[in-house]
Amino acid sequence: MIKTERYFKIFSSAGKSGRSLPVPGVFLCLFLSCCIISCDKFDIFSRPYVATVNGSKIYLEDYQAVLNKKIQMVPEEFRKQPDAMKKFEEEVLDAMITEKIMHLRAQELKISVSDAELENKIQEIKKDYGDDFTRLFNGENINYEEWREEFKEELLLQKLIAMDVNARIKISEDEIKKYYHERRGNYKTDSGVRVAQIVVQDLATAQKAMERLKSGEDFSQVAADMSIGPEARRGGDLGLVTRWVMPEPLDKTIFKMPVNKISPIVQSSYGFHIFKVLEIQPVKERGLADVRDDVIADIRMQKEESAFAIWLEELKKKAVIKKEANIKTKKPNK
Repeated sequence: MIKTERYFKIFSSAGKSGRSLPVPGVFLCLFLSCCIISCDKFDIFSRPYVATVNGSKIYLEDYQAVLNKKIQMVPEEFRKQPDAMKKFEEEVLDAMITEKIMHLRAQELKISVSDAELENKIQEIKKDYGDDFTRLFNGENINYEEWREEFKEELLLQKLIAMDVNARIKISEDEIKKYYHERRGNYKTDSGVRVAQIVVQDLATAQKAMERLKSGEDFSQVAADMSIGPEARRGGDLGLVTRWVMPEPLDKTIFKMPVNKISPIVQSSYGFHIFKVLEIQPVKERGLADVRDDVIADIRMQKEESAFAIWLEELKKKAVIKKEANIKTKKPNK
């Protein structure tokens, strides 16, 4: 299944923060063009189509519009491979058929997205992104009205899955306990160190800071006086740092130091650093009560993915799908 998306890569239904409603990535949210093929070739009432789903047509012009957009996203070398392109075109059509099946199911259940619902979701995104909202459209050269229609389609499919799939999922207490005990290691706290630093721009200044420390001055006072880092006002305290967060030379230094020892001067792309480890936090196993919400979320995600796959397969089995033979598509203009 093709997973290249132009319009939805910059926004989710939850914006920058918050948890968006999970939608398994086995379908594409596709924008259907409204252009009409010229009447000198086809009568308006006999528009050519590429497939039908339960009698509902997927028109050639719509398929061509979607295909043109998808082709623009693949490398030039890929486009020169006839077999690969044929498979690519089939996948785009299959994705549109899948979406058509889901839309028909939404119609059957009388599920829709009102203008008010759509506007509320857009306002949530605008609130999260602020001025970046408009700049992202300009920077990506995206038409707002086209994005708005695609976003509405995305919300409709999310709403359908939430109501027809996810709402049926139940998680028992026994499942929670079993899942946790089988995966206890997944819910441990990472090892970490609480560390303070003095960071300066040049080696000479770092050496002066080191001289003050060796003379017995308090680390936090030297950090407050000399460090250029924002944590200087806290005596250089960076808080708890876990592995692989800091650049390699710094990470390697602080995770081999004992508590209350002063490190040698370490250089990074940010400047020259001196560290003091204030506390070492070993790996800790958290009890079920502490991670219950995380366990439930993990179980639900797995169940939703499985239930979605089964649900979609059942819809496909029931659908009457007919693909037209010898579909004539045009190569998009470069």
